[in-house]
Amino acid sequence: MTLKMPGTFLILFSLAYPVAASAETPYADTSTGMELVLVKGGCFQMGDSAGDGDLNERPVHEACVTDFYIGKFEVTNDQFKKFAPQHNSGTSEDSTLNDGRQPVVNVSWEDAAAFAKWLSQQSGQSYRLPTEAEWEFAARAGSSQSRFWGDNPDEACTYANVGDLTAKKQWPKWTTFICDDGFAVSAPVGSFMANAYGLNDMLGNVWEWCEDVYNSEAYTKLPKDNPVYRGAGEYRVMRGGGWSNGPLGIRSSHRVGLSPDFGHHALGFRLVKTAQ
Repeated sequence: MTLKMPGTFLILFSLAYPVAASAETPYADTSTGMELVLVKGGCFQMGDSAGDGDLNERPVHEACVTDFYIGKFEVTNDQFKKFAPQHNSGTSEDSTLNDGRQPVVNVSWEDAAAFAKWLSQQSGQSYRLPTEAEWEFAARAGSSQSRFWGDNPDEACTYANVGDLTAKKQWPKWTTFICDDGFAVSAPVGSFMANAYGLNDMLGNVWEWCEDVYNSEAYTKLPKDNPVYRGAGEYRVMRGGGWSNGPLGIRSSHRVGLSPDFGHHALGFRLVKTAQ
């Protein structure tokens, strides 16, 4: 499946970087059991630093974010159903996407924002979707390469659930990674190696909604500190690529836009929480 997005195609679909907070600083949400990791803020080069991206990933520019908590994993079906018990993530050609530890999918940006609002009310904390800058900072985990593990795409199957040789058996026309992660569709969260910040599935498994309005030229319009684009536009940003994506879609700087009332079978989200 190939979806055409504004400005791009979704293919099935000497800086000092901070280190992640120490192991004694995670946060567990009492309403859902969601685990969050404290990411210490800092500045980084945001965008297509490796030179293999799309025009909407440029210009590369310095962005700085303050401390924030972010979900160690993508929000799961079990967690989302505490908010919407009737939700069903469905199937993809008879392969279930609805197991409890699989990431919730077929949720719109509006659904994700509503879950964050509900969870904030339940917990007394302040939850929301990550900004693009927070998301990319967390996904890179100090790396300036295409992916947090490096520039070799075929190492993906150690770190991410992607369009791989298992999926190609079921969908032979797909462009895939030349490696085998063992999953044709989404995997239980945390099935693959975490990045240097202790975050799992930042690339692959499912695309993740971000807070920003999508604009192909957003990088020319934003301030350096805690940037988030809230200007005019009918789409919202999604990041990270999913289980059906080949190498073009699985990169830390890759960004596309999608209607906020639309969901699909390889799109979910994770949340951030304000650091006190």
